[in-house]
Amino acid sequence: MELVFDTYRKQVNESIFLIGGNAMDLPFKDCSFEYTVVKNLLHHLVGRTRRESKAFGKRAVEELMRVTKTGGYIIILDQYNRRRFFSAIIFYLTLFCSIFSISFESFGWGKNVIVSFLTPVETRDFLTGTGNIDIVMNVENRLELSRRWRYTLLMSNIGRLVVIGKVKKCE
Repeated sequence: MELVFDTYRKQVNESIFLIGGNAMDLPFKDCSFEYTVVKNLLHHLVGRTRRESKAFGKRAVEELMRVTKTGGYIIILDQYNRRRFFSAIIFYLTLFCSIFSISFESFGWGKNVIVSFLTPVETRDFLTGTGNIDIVMNVENRLELSRRWRYTLLMSNIGRLVVIGKVKKCE
């Protein structure tokens, strides 16, 4: 599924069928899938504030739960920043840069690049908050950073997270 459908149409294998849509309002019936997978999505669901961005992430996970069958699995692969405070600073810096078309190529920041990293705990809490998901796998891999990033406290605790949750009951 892809929000910006035309952008990715040429990049996919012909045997893959893309459906245009929004992760916060999936166009599928309840309990439709054995497996649902999101990769590098949650940190890109951004709003006007950090709170709104987190609400968007939570809403997307709720939609995953809605469309996953009882006994099915939700697989989340995403980037994280272990420090909430630094995640908030990064969010507002990237928002500012986007609004005023300021680019910092060395950091990958520029117009239309806004990120709202979650901590691993926040991501897991989205899944377990309803009591309807059991975490069956949780792997965090801290990223090895270049010197430029290591000296930047804002990005010194980033990594990749894989969380797999098993749905107890599809509602």
